[in-house]
Amino acid sequence: MNNAEQILFCRDLANDYFCGRWQRIASTVANPQNLRTNTNNNICLTFSQILLSVSPPELLSDQWKPPYNYLKIFSNEIRLRYCTSYLLSALNDHACGSDCHFLLKVQLFCVNFSDLLKSNADYLLIADIFLLPESSISLAQSIRLFYIAQSLQINNSFPKRMTIVLGMHRSGTSALTGLLGNLGISGPNDALGATENNLRGFWESTSLVTSSDCFLSEQNSHWSQLFYWSSCWWKSSKALVWISSYWEQLRHVFDIEEHLVLKDPRLCILLEGMIPLLHESLLQINFLLILRQPVEVVISLCQAEEISTYDALNLWIGSVLRSEFVSRYYPRKIFTYPQLLQSPKNIIDSCINLWGYSFKDADLTRAKSFVTSSLYRVKSDSIRDSFLESYPDLRGLLSIADEIYNLFNSVACDDYIFYYSLEKVRRKWIALLARR
Repeated sequence: MNNAEQILFCRDLANDYFCGRWQRIASTVANPQNLRTNTNNNICLTFSQILLSVSPPELLSDQWKPPYNYLKIFSNEIRLRYCTSYLLSALNDHACGSDCHFLLKVQLFCVNFSDLLKSNADYLLIADIFLLPESSISLAQSIRLFYIAQSLQINNSFPKRMTIVLGMHRSGTSALTGLLGNLGISGPNDALGATENNLRGFWESTSLVTSSDCFLSEQNSHWSQLFYWSSCWWKSSKALVWISSYWEQLRHVFDIEEHLVLKDPRLCILLEGMIPLLHESLLQINFLLILRQPVEVVISLCQAEEISTYDALNLWIGSVLRSEFVSRYYPRKIFTYPQLLQSPKNIIDSCINLWGYSFKDADLTRAKSFVTSSLYRVKSDSIRDSFLESYPDLRGLLSIADEIYNLFNSVACDDYIFYYSLEKVRRKWIALLARR
């Protein structure tokens, strides 16, 4: 990694910091080999350590300490502690309901932290990002979201252990979540029932789905249009109100004392607004992602819902890319729909390995029998050619979706090559959308 790459990486880390993706920063510190470079005197690793030390979860922990490999000069430690005093004061102002003072303190933190970075030549080209107005706005919103979770946790109203199932509509999320429910993982007490389009039930909360749809409606949108949403959607006051109410509802529809499973395909994109709540200091969390061939999903979804093939294909791409990104730095497993149907035992074994505990034989038998190959009704090898004949204008879009799906099957999903390849395809997709 050359100097220019290091600067770009650091700026990405700074953006993660503002957006509450503190888990990624912690992962970088814990796994420096992911930087693909010598960690000695490495500006990326050191910057990660500095950012981690000023993240709200770290600041509020009992074991907070400054990153001494950076603060070798005593004056730098004093300046860092001065910066953190503004952030701690901001947290206190927010807890007291003084929003004007809270915003001012966040801005002052950003200004002083930028000055601190400028004192080191390695960070001169990074320091300016902390002076951008949108940086303090994003950080303030992330802190507000983190405070929601912290308040619920203090009142014993926050989940202790959660598995989130992410996947595009008609990709097997219901089958996977139903398998977990039969295994003994706690589901919602108001689960959506079976329909002719989903004979074994949806295994998602009626009230939480209704809450999400109402929020989308208030934004003059619909779940089928989520791929159009900017990654900044969660910074609005309306988004904050909805996210807060969502997590208030969650504690009423789940047994939060149990290991629970949360599933809703809308979360592939809406979850990015909840990331500051999903920190390891607040709960044990892991993700299960499931993918299905894009052409199968599009045909199945368009048969079940009133949605255009163009929107369905774009929603597949957006849902897969964004769910992969939000779950990237958490414990997770990634499956395909054929894998689930062909060998539910292997899926269960992977989950047991992820969770670190086993289940009763009766639960294992019941879970394995829940999933059968008869669920696989729309297969790509028999429909792809006819689909392209009917929709020749979607050939380029389907090619991008297939490229993404094939990446998950051909490359290890936790290395730099995979992330880099996904980003290349994402940019190709964005360019195609812009030409529409």
